[in-house]
Amino acid sequence: MLALAGWQQAALAADVYIIDMNSSKSAYADSHIMHLVTAALEASKAKYGPYELKVAQLRMERDRLLQEMLKGELANLSGQVTSQEWEQKLIPIRIPIDKGISCYRISLIDSRNQDLFSAVRTLDQLRALTLGAGRQWSLTATYKQAGFKVVEGTTSAGLHSMLAAGRFQHFPRAIDEALYEQAAYAPAFPTLSVERSFALYIPSPRYFFIGGHQQRLAQRLEYGLQQLIADGRYDQLFHEFYDAMIEKVGLRKRRIFRLDNPLLSPQTPLAEKAYWF
Repeated sequence: MLALAGWQQAALAADVYIIDMNSSKSAYADSHIMHLVTAALEASKAKYGPYELKVAQLRMERDRLLQEMLKGELANLSGQVTSQEWEQKLIPIRIPIDKGISCYRISLIDSRNQDLFSAVRTLDQLRALTLGAGRQWSLTATYKQAGFKVVEGTTSAGLHSMLAAGRFQHFPRAIDEALYEQAAYAPAFPTLSVERSFALYIPSPRYFFIGGHQQRLAQRLEYGLQQLIADGRYDQLFHEFYDAMIEKVGLRKRRIFRLDNPLLSPQTPLAEKAYWF
């Protein structure tokens, strides 16, 4: 009887997810991520049982976050732009969180320089302009390999101060990040604006990563996401959170400069059309 009671208790134990809310993520992205992960876990309840979703109490830069994710104690779930290191050390769920919209990068600039960017017609012309990026960020190496002049900073806030001081000319961000950060930093930097004429496209999906070697948590979340894809809610949540932003930045009217990403894993599901915007 004791063995049976122990088994029943184990069967009812909730799967515990502790999601990181990284300091570089915008309120827009956080809101979409929370809705998506909650919907996926709800969709998995019939098969996997109860769950608990907590928000990590500490905000950590990417390198520190990776170390904590490996332990799986302060955080064991994070939505991040993928990198070789994260895919090797953690468990990636290779379904783009945001249908790959984060592969499109638009730039924050000093609005007084808009004409400079409007005149850009080729990648070589764009490479001649300096850009800012985080030392720990997965795309920084890609920019360098593509021949861009990269000025590195430690934090998003620090990079905004560097942009305001003219240390570099543009700061590529995901669409949601660009809109959020323009609003957040404009009071201190009134000429901060979202550049209007171009976007970079770099294959660089944002995935959910599971830490602490917790295979069950990864399998459960992937199952839930597949349920959402099957019943249309994956697309529905994407359009609910991103359509207005895509229109606001005029993405469809911009010149798109495409960069190769030699650091992208061959396991990236580029052929799965349902996953991509």
